[in-house]
Amino acid sequence: MAASGISFFTKAFEKQLIEVVRIPIPTEKNENLVAEKLKQIITEKDVAAFIFEPLVQGAAGMQMYAPKALDKLLQIAQKNGVITIADEVMTGFGKTGRTFACDYLQEKPDIICLSKALTGGTIPLAVTSASERIFEAFYDQDVNKALFHGHTFMANPTGCAIALEALHLLLSEEMQQNIKRIENQHQRFINKHKNNFKIENLRQLGVILAFELKTKQQTDYYGALRNQLYNFFISQGVILRPVGNSIYLLPPYIITNNQLDTVYHVLEKAIERFGIE
Repeated sequence: MAASGISFFTKAFEKQLIEVVRIPIPTEKNENLVAEKLKQIITEKDVAAFIFEPLVQGAAGMQMYAPKALDKLLQIAQKNGVITIADEVMTGFGKTGRTFACDYLQEKPDIICLSKALTGGTIPLAVTSASERIFEAFYDQDVNKALFHGHTFMANPTGCAIALEALHLLLSEEMQQNIKRIENQHQRFINKHKNNFKIENLRQLGVILAFELKTKQQTDYYGALRNQLYNFFISQGVILRPVGNSIYLLPPYIITNNQLDTVYHVLEKAIERFGIE
C-alpha cells in the first residue's frame, strides 16, 4: 500500500505507511537524471528495495518507458545490494507482447509479483516468484529463521487448477497468434491517427494501446472529464476505464477484429467529441 502513488487509495492510512521515495518515469530526455536520482537516494538512505512496474505503469495511465532505461536502474540497484521487485500484476502473462515485461530486460529482478491474468481473471490468486538467492535467505529448518507467511486460502486448489489451465491456454499457438493479431490491429489504429492533433503521446506495447486527449479541462484522476468519458463509452456499449485524460485499451486475447473495430470507432467518436486541437 505504501508503494502505491495514488493518494485516493492510501490517504486514509497515510499515518501508518512506511516511507517510500519515488523517482520519475525515465524518458529519453531525463534518463540520466533519473539514474542519478536513484544513486542519490541509495547513497543517502537505507533502501530496503527498488519496486517498479516494468515498462508500463498501469494505474498511472499506461505510462510507458524503454527497457534500456529500466536496465540501467536495475544495474544501479543491484550494484548497491538493493533488492529489486517487479510488479507484474498488470503487465504479466502476455500484455506487453511477451509472457512477462521483464522478458525485455537484460537485468532480472530478485522478486516478481504476479496475479490477475494468472487465472484469466476468474478467481483471486497471486504468486510471488523469487530468485534462488532470495529463496535461500528465508528457507531454513530453524523456525526462527524461516519465513512463516501464509493465510487461509493460500495455494487454493481450485485457483491453482485454473491457473495451470490459464497458462496452458496463454502459451498455446492460437492464443499467441491472437496476441500478435491484436498488436497488428493496434498498429493500424496508430498509423491512422499518428497525426491527429486532438490526441498526444499515442503509444503501444503488446496489446496495450493508450493516448492522451488534448483538453482544456482539469485532468484529475477521477475528475469531470474522466467521468464524461466513462459515461460516453458506456452509452456506446463499450466498457473502458479512462484515467484523467488518458484513454487506454487492453482487450482480452479472444477479442475479434470486428469487436476491435467497434471499439476503435467509439474511440474515434470520443476523440472528435472531447478532444481539442
